[in-house]
Formats: sequence, structure tokens, C-alpha cells
Amino acid sequence: MSRLPSEDLSEATAHAAVYLRRLRREQLRLALLSLVAFGGLIGALPLILYLLPGLHDAQLLGVPLPIWLVVVPPFPLFFFIGLLEQRRADGLDEAFRDLVEEP
Repeated sequence: MSRLPSEDLSEATAHAAVYLRRLRREQLRLALLSLVAFGGLIGALPLILYLLPGLHDAQLLGVPLPIWLVVVPPFPLFFFIGLLEQRRADGLDEAFRDLVEEP
């Protein structure tokens, strides 16, 4: 008779360790991808400001444009990357739950 994954998890068998290790690995991969995306996009701002020195003279509403570029984009970017990460994490959790729940 075959065993259900939920029985493996409740009894902490070797199969349970495999299921949990895979879930953790996928969650870590997702977190690192989000970190690299956010860090790469925000880290590129100083490079953009360095490579485009003409931006230092531009102003928007009396505030220099480089200030706007450093202050404004990180917040919506952080929100949207977090939203995408949350949706993907929920999908991973749901797939794991479907795997271990009894039919």
C-alpha cells in the first residue's frame, strides 16, 4: 500500500525531509531572485547618475532631478517586487499543500 505525503510529514520520515527541503530551496530561490532584482535596479541608479551628468542640472518642481530619481522609484518598485514575490510564494505554498493533503 502506498503512503500519502501527509503521512510522511506527520511522522517526520525521510520523505518529509525531502518535501520540506525542496519547499525551502524554492522559497530561498524566490527570495534571492527578488533581492537581486531590487538590488540591481536600485543599484543602477547611481550608475545612471554618473553616466548622465546632464541630469544634475535638470530640476522638477524646484528639486534637482537626481534627487527625484533616488527617492521616488524605490518605493513603488519595492511594492511591486514584493507583490510578485508574495503571489509566487503563495503559489509554492499552495502546490506544497496540494501535495501533502489527503485527497
